[in-house]
Amino acid sequence: MTKACEVRPLRIGFVTPAWPGIRTPNGIVTAVSHLASGLESTGHEVTIIADMVDGPHDHPRVVVMTDPRLRLVDRLRRKLDPEGGLVRFMVDRHAEAIRRAVALHGIEFVVMEETQGWVGEVREKVSIPVVATLHGPWWLHRMAGSAPDDAVSARREAREARGLRHVDGITSPSAAVLRQTEALWGLPQVPKAVIPNPFPVPAQGIDLTDDLLNHVLFVGRFDHIKGGDLVVDTFARIAEAHPAAQFTFAGPDEGLPRAGGGRDTLFDRLARLPMPIRSRIKAVGKQSREEVALLRARHGVTLIASRYENFGGTLIEAMAAGSAVVATSVGGQQEIATHEETALMVPSEDTEAMANACLRLMRDPSLARRLGAAARDHVAASYAPDVIARRMADFLTSVRRQ
Repeated sequence: MTKACEVRPLRIGFVTPAWPGIRTPNGIVTAVSHLASGLESTGHEVTIIADMVDGPHDHPRVVVMTDPRLRLVDRLRRKLDPEGGLVRFMVDRHAEAIRRAVALHGIEFVVMEETQGWVGEVREKVSIPVVATLHGPWWLHRMAGSAPDDAVSARREAREARGLRHVDGITSPSAAVLRQTEALWGLPQVPKAVIPNPFPVPAQGIDLTDDLLNHVLFVGRFDHIKGGDLVVDTFARIAEAHPAAQFTFAGPDEGLPRAGGGRDTLFDRLARLPMPIRSRIKAVGKQSREEVALLRARHGVTLIASRYENFGGTLIEAMAAGSAVVATSVGGQQEIATHEETALMVPSEDTEAMANACLRLMRDPSLARRLGAAARDHVAASYAPDVIARRMADFLTSVRRQ
């Protein structure tokens, strides 16, 4: 592969659900933002192709998707086949915006997610190479229990598998997802690479005082895949053993399906706790990136209870801040953190192990500080935007040679 210093400046388009992502907490938005920054700092030119703009920004090359005009025949097709009609609609939106990005900014590649298999049909409608990034293939959601194992899921998986057979390159933020996607779906003979999502290390890390270690933070959805139910049960265990413990739940309440129908919300879960425990839990709802950063500075311990993670953006963000982290050993998280070196890793669904690990950090400040400092150093060395940008530029150069 070409050395990074030999890669000529590239003109790259990145598709993202929103830009600049101020009010859209989303792993893809965050990854694109940091990768764009890293590529631009190393001499490449990035164009953002956004589904929407959600706040003020000063990026000079942003192309916003527009809704294509629907002909009468298109409207009839959408009524007869709502699922297929939506896919065609989204393919047309993406393709039109990419063509504008080519015309306006001369992009040579476009990088976009595999979602719904749009990527394959988009490739047939544009003139430049398309690279698919496996941000969250649908098999992952189905196998993790966050999506039903039904005909709708089967059709979506078939579209995504078919779409990947038409792209010019494939990247994945973790080796686990690339390996499993290859095994489940088969992948074409195109360049492939594991390129983690980048994350900058703040200039100032968290000051892990003894008092701060009494405060535990969870950032994520209250849903099945993020383990929101496990988090509540874990904190109840911690609270019984540690009278000074306080807990903050930051994230939207999407609920969990009940066995008898309906959904169990975070409010429902908290209401079932004894008042002395419930009074020590603060649920602050959906937060912006800036608000999350402020929360991290007021909490010494971060708990990540995911049942599965493609990569582990919340984990790496907490590590970059110097938090003392307890995380489940699932998916890409196992590739980011090392047990006893940069975090305490625990089995998925084991609330006793999660609680014991958090209590260990709260009771051993020297261990918490050692893990937090080592985590920051690891992120700076391996996941800084300029480091990952060079890997992406090398990969795109290999795609161009095909």
